[in-house]
Amino acid sequence: MSLFIHDSKTGFVSLFEHPKNSGYPVTSSQLIELIEQSQFAEFEIVSANIGKLFSPNKNYHADSLIIARALDASILIHVDEKNMVVEAPLTTAKGGALMSIEKAREVLVDAGVLQGVSCRALDNFLGQQFETPAGIAYKAIVAHGRRPKEGSDAKFVRLCSTAQDRVLSPQAKEGGKVDMRDLGAIITVKPGTPLMQRIAATAGEDGYTVFGEVLPAIPGKDLPLQPFEGTKLDPANPNLLIADSKGVPVALPRGMRVDDVLCFDNVDIGTGHVNFDGSVIISGDVTVLGFVESGEINSASAVTVMLGAIGRKRENDEAFTCTIKAARTISIGYAQYCHIQSEQDLFIECQALHCNLSARRLIRVGKANDPRGKIIGGNILDAMRIETGELGAPSGTKTRISIAQNWHDLRQKQLQIADFEKLLATKSAALKQARKKAVKIPVPAKRQLFLDKIGASEQQIDIRIANTKRKKYLVKQRIAQLLATSRLKINELMHPGVELKIAKDSKHFSRIYPPHSVKMSEGKITQSF
Repeated sequence: MSLFIHDSKTGFVSLFEHPKNSGYPVTSSQLIELIEQSQFAEFEIVSANIGKLFSPNKNYHADSLIIARALDASILIHVDEKNMVVEAPLTTAKGGALMSIEKAREVLVDAGVLQGVSCRALDNFLGQQFETPAGIAYKAIVAHGRRPKEGSDAKFVRLCSTAQDRVLSPQAKEGGKVDMRDLGAIITVKPGTPLMQRIAATAGEDGYTVFGEVLPAIPGKDLPLQPFEGTKLDPANPNLLIADSKGVPVALPRGMRVDDVLCFDNVDIGTGHVNFDGSVIISGDVTVLGFVESGEINSASAVTVMLGAIGRKRENDEAFTCTIKAARTISIGYAQYCHIQSEQDLFIECQALHCNLSARRLIRVGKANDPRGKIIGGNILDAMRIETGELGAPSGTKTRISIAQNWHDLRQKQLQIADFEKLLATKSAALKQARKKAVKIPVPAKRQLFLDKIGASEQQIDIRIANTKRKKYLVKQRIAQLLATSRLKINELMHPGVELKIAKDSKHFSRIYPPHSVKMSEGKITQSF
């Protein structure tokens, strides 16, 4: 006969008879050992009841005979703070029922978890109950939300090559030789040539939390295809850009243009020969080993012409046929009938004949340290400093020199600042009058409201007055520095026919002068020998 009685409805395991009546088992340790050797070994032992069974007690008939109980497997639901991940700790059964997949799903639904449950993950998770000892807890992630997938922006696919990505490969010549500088023809297009295809943006995919809340996707930017100069949208397909004129295709962020001007960063052995029926603009350094004859060079960097630049002789105010412009320094052997403009310095090694020259800083004609070159005829439109050996010609050829012409812009800025100062002074005076009237308002709340508004306006005026004074001082300093550093230096002779202008003052020279320098002093042009 068994010592134990198991109630399958309640899961309780009881002793058939109190040990004090049966005389067996004798101790609580012996009873626990008997339970562990029985079919109820995995049940949860009720230690409190067992202790009472073996303690001295006259009223032992009232002691509970329940010594163990069956516990079903239990599961908890933990959702992260963003409602995107569900982690489920599970405690295995102790003599009770395993956690079924149906029961686990019911617990998830009761917790509000409606989406993102992985059937495979849940099945693997519950399967670990068979390998895990009774009453042991383990956990796993059983559900994931889905983050929204952003839509992709509209894409623009080029359908033609450009001059920058033409196939650069040396071209074969007659006799089996190869010209290493001839790297292929410049790519051109004609009207109607497809240039770029637009691929529309996508809407993206909405996401969701484990509670079933929708996370809206951000749609891609549906940017339009932009026609630029020399291009147009295909009448039959608004997502296709085609050429509208003949020229060189140039890629832009959301479109293309067709230029009759060819642009390069640099022209060197990497680009090869440039044969193009139109203008060529080079944004990097330009080096010409020979001559520039009736040509045009525009560079966002420096320009070096080793020999010289020559244009055709002009009649009256006819445009120059040879033009060189650069954002940095220009260095040239000699120049004749040219327009040369530098945003930094201009160096001419030998002479400049009947040219228009300008530079932001220095124009030097001749070699460094002791220039002995010649400037004959033409105009120096602007510079801060000019150094040359000879200026003008013995025949009295008219040679016009302008220095520090930025003075006019600075002076205009001074006048504008002065006018603004007067305006601020008028506003300040008006506010003072308004304050005098405001203090006489009898109603305190209304009076304080007006005084606060006036105070705020006065504060703004004071700030603007201080900023204006600072600007005024800076412009004055720039004018003083400009006049102090601007000068013309002649290292050999200055011939008759020279017309000189420094800032606003001008002077004509009608005779020969030896080496000397010319600058502004006390508002007038002065010579120092």
